[in-house]
Amino acid sequence: MANEELGGFSKSDFGSSTRRRLPICFCLDVSGSMAGYPIEQLNDGLQSFFASIRENEETRSSADIAIITFGGSVDIFLPFGKAAKEKTIPRIQATTSLTPIGEGILTALELLNARKEGYKQMGIKYYQPWLVVITDGAPQGDQAVENMEKAIEAVRELEDNDKLVVFNIGVGNSADFPMLKRLSGKREQPISISTTQFGKLFAFLGSSSSSVVSNNAGTDALYNLNTEPEGDAIAMDDFFKAIEENS
Repeated sequence: MANEELGGFSKSDFGSSTRRRLPICFCLDVSGSMAGYPIEQLNDGLQSFFASIRENEETRSSADIAIITFGGSVDIFLPFGKAAKEKTIPRIQATTSLTPIGEGILTALELLNARKEGYKQMGIKYYQPWLVVITDGAPQGDQAVENMEKAIEAVRELEDNDKLVVFNIGVGNSADFPMLKRLSGKREQPISISTTQFGKLFAFLGSSSSSVVSNNAGTDALYNLNTEPEGDAIAMDDFFKAIEENS
């Protein structure tokens, strides 16, 4: 019984805590354009994020995190359940390949769905799952456009039914912001960040996850509902300002 598989995961991966879970799946671009300084900043931000999660007892028991990377291939870099067992998270490496964003998102949705089924079988309650998509490019590769369309349709359906919170984040000036905008119907525009702002972004995600599990903060506050973005995206500082006002 202890080794029974639940939704593709070992029963032991769910731990002994009965605390309500917050499943978060990062879907991260590691294609060639992220090599060098961008991937270093992304890694530093991730390390800080996990450190902040572990500092808060409630968040440490509730946050359930997975990482999907896409760059040529799509890989499950960190499965759900493993972060709670590891003291450090390996650093992500960039590739020299293309950008299968849609395939990465579809894989992330499969993981989240399997995790939710596991919660249900274990009798564990959970918050609305988070999908955090970070890319500096556009869909590239075999069937990239077709997979992206499937991903957009699937994500929007879940979000429309209040079954998913979406963070659609573009890095730099080369990100496909029109595509990212289509990922969310609730966020007026995708979030635009520079490579120097990864630390600030992950600090926000860490504090927001703590607010959800500690204070039952509503998901509406995670969307920039009252902003008037300029151009194809909203700058991160303006996004933070809007979040504070909505809160």
